[in-house]
Amino acid sequence: MLNLVVNTLDELISIQKQLIRYAERKQTVLIERKVDELTELVKEEAKLVKQLGQLEDERQQLVADVLEEHPGLTFSQFAEQIPDEDVKQDLHLQLKTLQTLLTELQAKNKTNEKLLEDSMSFVQHMITEVTKSKQQQYNYQSPAGQQKPQSNNQGFFDTRA
Repeated sequence: MLNLVVNTLDELISIQKQLIRYAERKQTVLIERKVDELTELVKEEAKLVKQLGQLEDERQQLVADVLEEHPGLTFSQFAEQIPDEDVKQDLHLQLKTLQTLLTELQAKNKTNEKLLEDSMSFVQHMITEVTKSKQQQYNYQSPAGQQKPQSNNQGFFDTRA
């Protein structure tokens, strides 16, 4: 049973590493503003996240099964009581690695979130600039000249010849 937990943790570590690589690729794609590549990355990442969720459910079930055999113990307490030192060290190393990878992935996702927010802000600003009212004055007018409202709404150029 413990071997199944160890194997599941190995698979979780592998998927976390893949998600980190995806996060790094997303960062590059966001900076370069390659929307099509971003869409593909998100699709692939969603598949990995689904796989990760399934493995996590499996891990939780395996841990629950192990703890049923050792009532009154938490998994950490159980891990401390493993008689085989190599297995105990491997298990601790896996848990520590998984925690480190999770922290790294969260940091990369936070950076990507900030990049995405900045991109969205830029796009919104550009849309606002392009769609501003045509009645906006494009030339300097003295304060005395501003009393007369401009009656024609032709934008930059007067098309009359």
